[in-house]
Amino acid sequence: MTTTLTFERQTKTLIDDLKSVCANYGLGNDGNEFKIITQVFLYKFLNDKFVHEIKRLEPNLAKAENWEVELKKYSANDYEMLMMQLSE
Repeated sequence: MTTTLTFERQTKTLIDDLKSVCANYGLGNDGNEFKIITQVFLYKFLNDKFVHEIKRLEPNLAKAENWEVELKKYSANDYEMLMMQLSE
């Protein structure tokens, strides 16, 4: 239960911060504000899902201190194979 409340609080804080950024750039209370916030959440969801899946497929990425650095070390062929495994 505590985890849920913490997640909810963090989500509301993120939304408030995004609304503040939109307002600072003249997009407050505009239809585009909703689009921007929705796109940010969609990007975050897809990014988190990608990271979760590649760490599930490659244990060395899960164990790495910085998974992005380790992923950049992959050759083009290794990276392509990893992407094909994601498709399955």
